[in-house]
Amino acid sequence: MAIFHLFNPEHDLALAYGKEGFTPPAAARNLRKGLGFLPAFWADEGDWVVVDDVEEAELQASRFATLLPKVNFCHWKQLGQIARGTDGKPLIDPWGWNHSLRHALLRAGLDEGALPSREQLEWVRAISHRRTTINLLETLVRSVPATIGKRKEAKDLDEVWRWKEQWGRCVVKAPWSSSGRGVRLVDNDGDPGTLKFVRNTIERQGSIIVEPFYNKVMDFAMEFILDGEKEAKFVGLSVFHTNRGAYLGNVLAGEDEKWDMLQRVAGRDDMRSLAKALQRLLGEMCDPYLGPVGVDMMVVEQEGGRCVHPCVEVNVRRTMGMAAVSVAMRTEGRFKTMATDCRGGECQLVLT
Repeated sequence: MAIFHLFNPEHDLALAYGKEGFTPPAAARNLRKGLGFLPAFWADEGDWVVVDDVEEAELQASRFATLLPKVNFCHWKQLGQIARGTDGKPLIDPWGWNHSLRHALLRAGLDEGALPSREQLEWVRAISHRRTTINLLETLVRSVPATIGKRKEAKDLDEVWRWKEQWGRCVVKAPWSSSGRGVRLVDNDGDPGTLKFVRNTIERQGSIIVEPFYNKVMDFAMEFILDGEKEAKFVGLSVFHTNRGAYLGNVLAGEDEKWDMLQRVAGRDDMRSLAKALQRLLGEMCDPYLGPVGVDMMVVEQEGGRCVHPCVEVNVRRTMGMAAVSVAMRTEGRFKTMATDCRGGECQLVLT
């Protein structure tokens, strides 16, 4: 079976759009072009990686030629012809599944039988809505010691303000958004820009998510794969850095080193019970989805000490954290950090 990987970082924005024919903004197009080769880090030899610019992908991959398997790069326009020439039904492995991607793949010449149905993709969109994390967060906080977190869905501005009065400083989040762009801090009475953001989000997406502001000490995530079994398979731990919600980069390290780092910062001897709880809960919540899921978390400082917020986000797609797990395995300790550099509008992967 031929496997075709593709990097579509505009996925979350396409979910918010909710229909076919989404046009990514320039920043997402630049990221997709510069990092189009990225799936080579988790592909197997002989797999295909579908890109916007084959020459650019080959150039970027050549920087890591001794570390990567020999994959084939092809342009979207070649995809249908190549797929029809392979044995069996092709397997498409994207960054994330959405209606716009399905539409683009059909236009590229793939048969419908190789793609999820519209109903399946509507389910992916629904489970990707931030409201689905509310019950998951409550369950984790009840069942895993030294965890903290609250989250509510608001349907109007008055409801947002009721939660703010109860919690003080708050964070509001669009139900579907990408890399911090749909997140705002609400302090005091709220500035005009934040109020406009809240109103526009509710008008466009039907609601907005409200949660207390937490004093963050460390970002991390747990990465899973759902492969049809009752429980999700734990893939690895991700330790990463953000600025106002925007992704800055990942730590590249072995799993034991990352666990030690987390346990030192969190002040707990064992955080693995959280991963075990999520294996079961994600298996129940995301059934029948097959593919990668990442759960973003953070260590927070409280008056009584440090706690873990066990469910900041659930990403029903591949994540940079899961990519970092693959990059760390391929590079075998040669690098300590992974980041993206998009200065001047051209993006590239930076390993240091």
